[in-house]
Amino acid sequence: MPNELVVRKENLPATIEELKKFVIVTKKRIEAHKVQIDAIKRLGLSKSVYDRKMKETQYMSEVVLYAEAKMGKLLKDIPRNKGVGSGGGKKGKMSLSSTGGTKSTPLQKTGIGKTDRMRAEILANNEDAIEEVVEEEISKGNIPTREKVFRKVRENEVVKYREALKKRAKTYEKELPLVVHDDFYEYCMNTIKPNSIDHIITDPPYPAKYLYLYSQLGEVAQRVLKPSGFCMTYAGTYYLKEVINRMSEHDLEYYWQICMRLAGAVAKVYQRNIYQGFRGILIFQKKPIKKQRLMISDYIESPGREKELHQWQQSLHGFIGLLEKFTEPNQIVLEPFAGSGTVGVACMKMSRKCILIDNDIESVKITKARLRETWKEMK
Repeated sequence: MPNELVVRKENLPATIEELKKFVIVTKKRIEAHKVQIDAIKRLGLSKSVYDRKMKETQYMSEVVLYAEAKMGKLLKDIPRNKGVGSGGGKKGKMSLSSTGGTKSTPLQKTGIGKTDRMRAEILANNEDAIEEVVEEEISKGNIPTREKVFRKVRENEVVKYREALKKRAKTYEKELPLVVHDDFYEYCMNTIKPNSIDHIITDPPYPAKYLYLYSQLGEVAQRVLKPSGFCMTYAGTYYLKEVINRMSEHDLEYYWQICMRLAGAVAKVYQRNIYQGFRGILIFQKKPIKKQRLMISDYIESPGREKELHQWQQSLHGFIGLLEKFTEPNQIVLEPFAGSGTVGVACMKMSRKCILIDNDIESVKITKARLRETWKEMK
């Protein structure tokens, strides 16, 4: 490994200007090394040649991360005042423009744009995440990158938020929705009275090993729904035919499908080489068939997926859309796969009653805390 890189890591440049030049030059070297690594792989050269080049690249990537973090620390110490126009405008008028006689601020004089400043400051505030990513990626034979550090920062923030939520779940007011820790099938078949639930809104897990849950969901819906009650369930498109067959085993009637567009995100369906830009929501009804009160659209525009609290979490906007289309105020909604409680939050905001069930105690704690926070916000 080049000796200059070792020196650089232990003794990074002292000024923003020097750090900026160092980062630019080193990133170019990293890209050049990546090209060489790809060539080594294509040509089938010896593993020792590959390993040496990869270690150099990993090390330079690590150095760049710490250099950007140091730059972020220096940038944080610079005042955030705006530039002041020096001609043609009113006296004292603030402007960020660097043209037309406007005086540049100390931040602008660094030549580092707002987005790059923000990224550098995130790294400066999260050197522990840099250390985690470097260790993890090198152990996997990968190259640590800034994007991977940002992902780790977000993951760490979510963990802290989840832990804080679980602590707040110890207090749960009686007027809040019922949250049950149990197997949904056992609870619904043995505890919930027949014909007592107005509607079901849920999102079972999608992998093939969980398809049996749709058979159980169909049986539960036939038992607990009031006549003409809707059962609305998210379903993966790849197994759509089997989901419909399983849900129909207990005489539920397929009613319609709602399409929810995933704004800014797609699901990669590798089995079909398709980028899926929508989420399918199947609507079933317990007989007799009865139309919903209003004429509705079968399309929902979602602002994006939300995965902060659960790996299968869906957007609040989508559930609110379903409540608006198929339910009425004060009706009882059952959510057998509560996850992080998004259906419960939607019900509270839309004045619907709700029963939420989940077999994971951690999810139950998060759901209770989230519903309690929603309740406090609405008071």
